[in-house]
Amino acid sequence: MAAVVALPDDVARVSHELPLRANLSALDNIALIPIYQRHFSVGESNQQALQLLDQLGHADIASLRDPDMTPAQRFVTKLARALILKRPRLVIDRPGAMLYDVSYPAFIRQLAMQATMAGTWEIFDFSWNRVLYNE
Repeated sequence: MAAVVALPDDVARVSHELPLRANLSALDNIALIPIYQRHFSVGESNQQALQLLDQLGHADIASLRDPDMTPAQRFVTKLARALILKRPRLVIDRPGAMLYDVSYPAFIRQLAMQATMAGTWEIFDFSWNRVLYNE
């Protein structure tokens, strides 16, 4: 897992080690990225974040704060936060640590089919979990 920590800057990462801001909604957690990294307006950033949640099939979680989310909703928010970076690679670090309320290989596949991202999705997980992704 040390390899995940040393990833280059062109990689977006979804990890249990990268928490959401608990006092912000899902929408706000996602919209912070374009506001601070690309200097977009709050309105434009919120629109991008809501569009991304909608593309992932989870627009209904936009107003939820971290303490009010299920693990799957929290994961979707972290995923959208990573996707809004528009980087060529997405790394999901040990999804089982975040998605203990759903069958996570199927859940991730479903999200990947809905998300519009030009690039690759990689899952870094324990070796004994590799069999889960070879379906």
